[in-house]
Amino acid sequence: MANTTLEHQAIDIRRAFDVHGSTIFTLCRRFLGEKNASALTRDIFVAVAAQGEADQAPALLDETARRLATHADPSAVADAVERIRIADGLRKLTEPRRRLVTLALVDRLDHAEIAARTSTPALEVAAEIRAGLSAIRNHMTAMAPV
Repeated sequence: MANTTLEHQAIDIRRAFDVHGSTIFTLCRRFLGEKNASALTRDIFVAVAAQGEADQAPALLDETARRLATHADPSAVADAVERIRIADGLRKLTEPRRRLVTLALVDRLDHAEIAARTSTPALEVAAEIRAGLSAIRNHMTAMAPV
């Protein structure tokens, strides 16, 4: 019975690592360097798998932020984690909506400029950007620590 639990835990860790390992390792490496990042990344995945969370992404980011804050400036860590949550929310948008939000936020174009560039009616541009920002906000709320 104990072996079955350990096997399932190992499978859960592997699945979570396949999906989120690169992000967590990159975040750790940014603050700790290559060698220490590897060890901390492993420890984070093991700790989160032991918690048995159904959705591991929020727990992984929360655990990473908590552990990194003991080694680095907590506000810099929080900012980096927040950027990851925003980028993840942006990635989840459909391509047309993601492009419009990116043009507004990254390229700092107004609705009329976006409408001209994309041949999309200005009212539709406004509605799509509003919906995209709302979806990102909802995603970030779902990804926030409990």
